[in-house]
Formats: sequence, structure tokens, C-alpha cells
Amino acid sequence: VKTGVFNDVDGNQCADAGIDTITYTFTVTNEGNVSLSGITVTDPLLEAPNPVVAIVFQGGDTDNDGELDVTETWTYTATSYAITQDDIDAGEVVNQATATGTAPDQSTVSDLSGTEITNDDQTVVELCQNPDIAIVKTGVFNDVDGNQCADAGVDTITYTFTVTNEGNVSLSGITVTDPLLQAPNPVVAIVYQGGDTDGDNELDVDETWTYTATSYTITQDDIDAGEVVNQATATGTAPDQSTVSDLS
Repeated sequence: VKTGVFNDVDGNQCADAGIDTITYTFTVTNEGNVSLSGITVTDPLLEAPNPVVAIVFQGGDTDNDGELDVTETWTYTATSYAITQDDIDAGEVVNQATATGTAPDQSTVSDLSGTEITNDDQTVVELCQNPDIAIVKTGVFNDVDGNQCADAGVDTITYTFTVTNEGNVSLSGITVTDPLLQAPNPVVAIVYQGGDTDGDNELDVDETWTYTATSYTITQDDIDAGEVVNQATATGTAPDQSTVSDLS
């Protein structure tokens, strides 16, 4: 039987890759009528090529003979499985261990872990997902004709947008939109500049992407108003296909 407990190491009530952990407990019981030797507990999740986590015997060998006697139950723990970003994106960690022992006739018996002795169900530890996105927008006036004042149809504004993943899951399908730069106004392209450090086309946790729109042309209405006021929206899709967005 295998159980898993989520450890909120940083106390923020949600899962964080490389910080929070899972503690696994394995209980191995002799359900037969002969003593078993050479007991091993293995779990692919805790072995290479994943980071290796030791499965440590805690107790249960009541007569200290090194054998799992009939009806005896031994307990093992693995205390520090570090949660990965892939785990959080999946919303859960699913895995299964195997207990193996050798009978007196040298035959081998084994069992897949379950949630109870009577089943072989995989162990599922659910992880909190908190998708969140943030966008910051800045604008710089370009005095194209150098006369120190705004001129309609001549001078421009360059907008820069920075989009950051503020949540704990990777986001895909990132878009940045701005009504000022869309029809029926003259269309100005919002162009991705960089920030996808691992080249996976996902806005990873704490990653910031930069976009620019370089040639918004100032209108007479803008000059008459004395300012250009507008706002962009960043949108992304979480692994569960929910959508998150933020106004700049």
C-alpha cells in the first residue's frame, strides 16, 4: 500500500516546482503463509532518469530476523520527492511502487502498490494549479520631425508590452491585443521580441515575454486631447484549457 502527502514547504497554499515536495509512505505486508526474505520496494518515479529519492526502511521487523514474517508489516518512506513543473501542469502526480520478496523455495513474489491492500490502484497526489498572467505597457513619444512638439500624421508612439507568468502553471497561446492598434483604427502590429528562454512556445512560470508596437501614428484627435490613453490585454491558456487574462 502506498500513500502520498503534499508538503507545502513555502506555506503559500499551492504547489511550487523545485520547492514543494511529496512524502511517500509504503507499507508492505506478508499476506501468505511463509516468511519472505530480500524485501525490496521500488518506484520508477524515484529512480533515474528522475532525481533519485531513497526509499528508507522505517520499521516493522518485530523479531529483527531480516525476514518479512507472516502477517508482519514493514514500513518505508521516501521523504523528499521534489515536485516538477510538469507535475504542476498535469495537476497531479500519479505513480506506483512494487514490493518484491523471495520465498523459502527461492521463488519470487511481487505486488503493485494500491490505495488499500485489496487493490492495485495507482497513488494520486493532486496539486493546486493557480494560473495567472500579468501585462505591463509603456509608451514612448517619437518626435519624428524633431520640432519638440506633436504633429498629426508625422510623429509616432512606440509601445512596449511585457507579459509575465505570475502563476504556477505554464501558459500557452499567448496573445496581446490593444483596441487602439486595431481596426477601425490604422492597424499596428504587436510584434513578439523575445523572452521564451527555453524555446518551448509556452510562457513558463516567472518567464517574461516582450512585445513592441513601433509605429502608432499620432492623430489630430490625440493632439487635441493632449494625450493618448489606451490599454492592452494579455491572454493565455492554462494546461486545463481555462483562460487567464490581464489588463495592462
